[in-house]
Parts: sequence; C-alpha cells; structure tokens
Amino acid sequence: MFMKNYLIIGLCLSLVGCVPSSSQIVKPFVDPEYGMTKQQMFDLLGKPEKIEIYRKTDQTRIEFYIYVRKYQSSQAKVPVCLINNKIVGWGKTFYEDHISQDDIRIK
Repeated sequence: MFMKNYLIIGLCLSLVGCVPSSSQIVKPFVDPEYGMTKQQMFDLLGKPEKIEIYRKTDQTRIEFYIYVRKYQSSQAKVPVCLINNKIVGWGKTFYEDHISQDDIRIK
C-alpha cells in the first residue's frame, strides 16, 4: 500500500517537472498597435529579449524593447519603440532612423 502511494507521488512529481514555467513560454510576435502602453505590449508579446533605453539631445527618453520574430528556418530581432509609455513604432528601419550617435545610452 505504501509502495503504491510512493509510486503515485513520484509519478506526479515527475510530470510536474515536465510543465514549462511561465518564464519559459514564448509568445509569438504579432505587430503591436500604435499608442499601446508598455503593459499592453507585455500582455500581447510577453517579456522582451533585451531592452535599450536612450536619452535624446532634447532630453526625450526613448525605449526599445527587442523581441525575436521566429520564422520557419530563421529569426529576426524586432525592436518596439516607446516614448512616454506609448508605442510609437517598431522594426529595424524605425530603430535605425531614431537612434543617432548623439543619443546617450542609459541601459
């Protein structure tokens, strides 16, 4: 009887170890909407792979949240830009057009 209980407990514990934790779950990248807040972006896309924060010469804080868009056999990094906690654009071209050598990288 005790052996049967130990086997059931052991089986349950081994199955629990197979369930991915919420931090390991990667959401697929979908295009966000202009004006979304940071929290809405996190709800839609999950946590970013990387964060870059800059201060422009006019003291504007510009934040880029870098996500990975996976394709069948490749992947691409997609920066999503927030200013004043709102999405103002995304994509590699947007990133390159909005970062200059005069910007100070904070993070």
